[in-house]
Amino acid sequence: MTLHIQDPSNPESEYLVDTLLDACSGAQVGGGAFAFLSAGGVQLLLRDELFSQFVTRGRFDLIVGADAITDLAAIAALAEVRRQHPNIGARVFVPSHPRSIFHPKVAWFDSGNGGLLITGSGNLTAGGLRWNIEAYAVEKLDARSMADLRAQWDAYLRLTENCQLEPEDPRVVALLERNAARRSAMRKIGIVEPGVADEEFGTVRIQRGDEGAEPGLETEAVQPADEIPPIVFDTEVLVAEIPRASTRWAQANFDQATFYGFFGASRTVQRRAYFFHLHADGTLGFQEVRPAVAVQSRNYRFELDAASGLPYPANGRPIGVFAKFGARTFVYMLLMPGSAGHTEMARLLDLSAMPTADRMRRVVFRAAEVQEAWPAAPLWGKLTV
Repeated sequence: MTLHIQDPSNPESEYLVDTLLDACSGAQVGGGAFAFLSAGGVQLLLRDELFSQFVTRGRFDLIVGADAITDLAAIAALAEVRRQHPNIGARVFVPSHPRSIFHPKVAWFDSGNGGLLITGSGNLTAGGLRWNIEAYAVEKLDARSMADLRAQWDAYLRLTENCQLEPEDPRVVALLERNAARRSAMRKIGIVEPGVADEEFGTVRIQRGDEGAEPGLETEAVQPADEIPPIVFDTEVLVAEIPRASTRWAQANFDQATFYGFFGASRTVQRRAYFFHLHADGTLGFQEVRPAVAVQSRNYRFELDAASGLPYPANGRPIGVFAKFGARTFVYMLLMPGSAGHTEMARLLDLSAMPTADRMRRVVFRAAEVQEAWPAAPLWGKLTV
């Protein structure tokens, strides 16, 4: 058994979502039980390409709770995924005892001759899968142990059959509507419910540093399960000109120091980097998972979905703005000449950088410096997966 600590501030951290996705490789069938589900959790796990490949050939049975966090948006997202992948089974667990809540966080994957059991603290929310500090254990099971596990799993599902409802069941919808109304009322008066909600909701205070920060970087608020941790005044933000690189400029090239130092790539260990494209309207695109290891050609690059299909501008250079939210995790904007923010970021580079050997300028700023140069950037708002 191996213990993993998910800590977005640790460059060596392994995210729960990655461990779950890696477990899909080679699996024939799987199952999981989680206390909370969110739309962001559905996006990060169930809509990922690796998970989609798994449920195309196999089946995954999911049991989720309806206490505190799971909401109608999560159920709607789950229903959409189920329409695309009928091999995903999903039930909502409503305990028969009024003072009980459904609180497990466990998943298993059977590869036919054994498999994996993953048990820990993280729920199927963006926070539990990626943003929170969580602990989880991964245990390799041989064929006999996996058979015993599945027998226990099946026996409990039979025992609690009356507690398992279809996500669209009117009783589930009524329960989720009640939860939403309670959360809304509590937020209006500044109260966060103690108990189970503490795991996915927390009061976040961003302290002002000695040097000060712009008002938009200091806040005290309730951070929902799918909300990305807020940018603070010293969050690292890379502002980088993107080179033409022939006709494949969507594979954005960087210098070696930026590739390893800012993006956290490795020379020897297979790592992933994660990018979320931030649109001009403040919405985030789906997670883009990229290998973070240098290729033999010694090109230090990441493919950016935002650049796919776009012609390289005849005049001027695209500018990428990358905010580091965690280990190898970035929210980015791609600014084309003439678009909002391009002039501001080009001026910031003019004041701060000399051209490098490849004539591209790449500078890591503090968020407060970038906000001062471009106060209207959607980076300073609340961002939700």
